[in-house]
Amino acid sequence: MSLPSPALLATALNRRDLMDIPALPGRRNHRKAGILLPLRWSDDTITCIATQRTAHLRDHAGEVVFPGGKPEPTDPDLTATALREAREELGIENAQVLGPLSAIPLFTSDFRLVPTVARIDHAPLVPDPGEVARVFPLNLDHILHGDRILAIAWPTSTGYPPSPVFEVDGPDGPLMYGGTAISFFELLQVLAQLLGHDLPPFDTTRWTWSMTAMAPARL
Repeated sequence: MSLPSPALLATALNRRDLMDIPALPGRRNHRKAGILLPLRWSDDTITCIATQRTAHLRDHAGEVVFPGGKPEPTDPDLTATALREAREELGIENAQVLGPLSAIPLFTSDFRLVPTVARIDHAPLVPDPGEVARVFPLNLDHILHGDRILAIAWPTSTGYPPSPVFEVDGPDGPLMYGGTAISFFELLQVLAQLLGHDLPPFDTTRWTWSMTAMAPARL
């Protein structure tokens, strides 16, 4: 099955209704951060670039994220913020903006992620060692055609809906979870619809939520 082109993905992203998610309990989620989901097309797959933040950063240290951050006064909008941060963190130039994903409130801070999807070229990435500990190229074809997507059963007042978790470097490596994983999962939903098949089912048997560590814990 052929991959959706950047133009086809851009059309799908810009035609869909975005989720309107209120602030989470105990949070205001009023601080917006622009993030970029950078995609690379090749002959047989689409790759999404994620990073792990360095351990010394004040906010979300060590977490697996997409490049992004708080807006600067010179940024005209949060898409510009995302593009600037991707350039500063990974040396990404000439990104082609494809479209938005839903704004996602975070449980561990008052930030709300405002994601933009973009196509990038195959120029070598230049990670900033002050912000980026590791870079993870995520093979979307492998995830879309896998047998499951890991998830945490997230406790709410109405039940335990699954919240996606992604192992970005094998079962013993770091995890993508929380708002970043929800944004990534939304991108996967759009791509799966374009490909005409369902996403793999959730598997909630491996991880639970550790309120003390504010991170997934193995069951």
